[in-house]
Amino acid sequence: MDKKKISESKQAASSSEDELINKGLSKIYSNQDGSLPDISHLEVNRNSRWRLIFFISALVIFFLSVVAWLGFIIFNPNNQANPNSLSLNIVGPKNIASGDEVEYDLEYENIEKVKLDNLEIIFRYPDGFTFKDSEPQPENNFNSSWKIGDLDKGQKGVIKIRGRLIGEVGSLQSFNVTASFEPENFSSLFKQTYVFNSQITSSILTIDVTGPETVLPEKKAEYTIKYQNTSSDQLQNVKIVAAYPTNFVFQSADPEAYSRQDDARKFNNQWLLATLEPGQEGEIKVTGGYVIDADNTNQEPVDFKTQIGFYDDQTQDFSLQQEKIIQTKVIDHGLDLKLIINGSNQDQPVSFGQDLNYSLVYKNLGQYDLNDISLSVTIDSDLVDWNKLEDKNNGVVDGNKITWDKDQISQLVVVRPLDEGTIDFLIPLKNSSQIDVNKTSLQTVSAAKATIQKIGDIQADGLQVEGDPVSNSINTEVQLKIEGRYFDDDNIAVGNGPLPPVVGQTTNFRIYWSLANSLDPLKNVRVTTVLPDGVDWADKFLVKSGQIAYSVKDHSVTWSIDKIDPNQGFDKNNVWFDVSVTPTKDQVKKLLILTGQTSLIATDQTTNNQINRTGKGITSNLEDDPIGGGRGLVIDIAE
Repeated sequence: MDKKKISESKQAASSSEDELINKGLSKIYSNQDGSLPDISHLEVNRNSRWRLIFFISALVIFFLSVVAWLGFIIFNPNNQANPNSLSLNIVGPKNIASGDEVEYDLEYENIEKVKLDNLEIIFRYPDGFTFKDSEPQPENNFNSSWKIGDLDKGQKGVIKIRGRLIGEVGSLQSFNVTASFEPENFSSLFKQTYVFNSQITSSILTIDVTGPETVLPEKKAEYTIKYQNTSSDQLQNVKIVAAYPTNFVFQSADPEAYSRQDDARKFNNQWLLATLEPGQEGEIKVTGGYVIDADNTNQEPVDFKTQIGFYDDQTQDFSLQQEKIIQTKVIDHGLDLKLIINGSNQDQPVSFGQDLNYSLVYKNLGQYDLNDISLSVTIDSDLVDWNKLEDKNNGVVDGNKITWDKDQISQLVVVRPLDEGTIDFLIPLKNSSQIDVNKTSLQTVSAAKATIQKIGDIQADGLQVEGDPVSNSINTEVQLKIEGRYFDDDNIAVGNGPLPPVVGQTTNFRIYWSLANSLDPLKNVRVTTVLPDGVDWADKFLVKSGQIAYSVKDHSVTWSIDKIDPNQGFDKNNVWFDVSVTPTKDQVKKLLILTGQTSLIATDQTTNNQINRTGKGITSNLEDDPIGGGRGLVIDIAE
């Protein structure tokens, strides 16, 4: 096809399309009679104008909503202020001394592009901070709020806060700042936070303690506590506390420890200082001693701890500032003594004329050499016949005591750790015909003792160590059982007060009497003892059979039973009563005699003969108490 024909075809197609469009428009805009309207002058429909105005208004509102939403997202996502709206910074010491006066400067600046309205800044102080003053002054009673008001773009400000910060050395103290504001043209409140930390690295209160590195049991130990205010300010409400080891026995303090009159506890380890002037220092001397701690088998050093800090007079809260510890080692002699009689170290009956075979066994269970030791055995009885003593070591006899030292036994010059030895001797009991049973105690009480002059490199100056005593009673048909107790068979304390007894303090002990009868019936049974001077009847008792009475006139205790049938054991006829005693200084390192010898008088109903028996007296060593026994020596701290 040539170009001319192609051009003619395009023109025909275009003409046809124009004709179709014209027909379509005529159909749409023609009047009912088919004629076209005159559009040279048109009348505008007012309803269309109002629709246009409504459409434009809705569009504007939508636009403003979008802008507001974007502003909300930009300025306060999740109700948090834009971190770039307000610059917050605290200038202050990172490391401080507890109790010192400190100053913190809060620098704030509006770095937003608009003004920030109603700016308020709130401080939250750490617990140990005490507000002193500020520039400008705070707005509330808690000294924590500043109402800055409006802050123009680029405007800056500073809040200076001064106070005193108290806390434990090493602790971290946090200052929390919250700023609230309203960006210009916004009605929402935004918040911004800032945290600043200071660490307490030292204290303006110092404390130190000196004392012995080693000490012997029950020997004087003195500690010196020194303290000082190293600041240039007067300090108030300072408290010093000494935490004593559990086996430390307090004796005195100079100056005396603080205690309230209405407080029954009477603390002996606290000192309160209302004021401490700048640079002022002081000294406290604490005197006491130590007893052996049975649980400290390895003889580890014990901690004598001292603390200094501030206290709140209202709440009595204590803010620790500094702590110092000195360790003291209590040197235990470690010497173990056992007295064995006829193969047993326990109480057992014996008979008239019987030989008593003694073995005194000693062993150094400690960690130090024991130098220049002497050993002795005392037999408290008139029943033994010293004239027939058999001793291959040739101990020195003095009255009812036999003693051996390095002159008789060379091994006693030095007894090294784990060294042990045995001293054997024999002594017989007299026959019944040689004694008056009405005047002689039918019991022997044997006790071993050691005296040590030096422990390791420490002078012991005659330190005495006592072994457990052993009692031997003569067999009789009527048995009188006498026990002194602090704890009963169920390990429940029936006594009260300190054990071992302490000078000036009252201890109550319980005395048990019980009778057993094997053959004939008894009548008119009377068991009597006399309480020594210084031992008081506690007026507390329980009688299972018969009656008990105390005579104030002669300090005697009498248990009366009308009749005891044969073959009755101790569980049928028994009584207990309590006695109390307050040791004096002249009784230090001695056993307390709680009751004198106990006498039994009864009548054999079959033979009508009077039976007289004498039982043991009771001492504070409580030989019959498996828990409280062996702790009867009176304690006082010796120089």
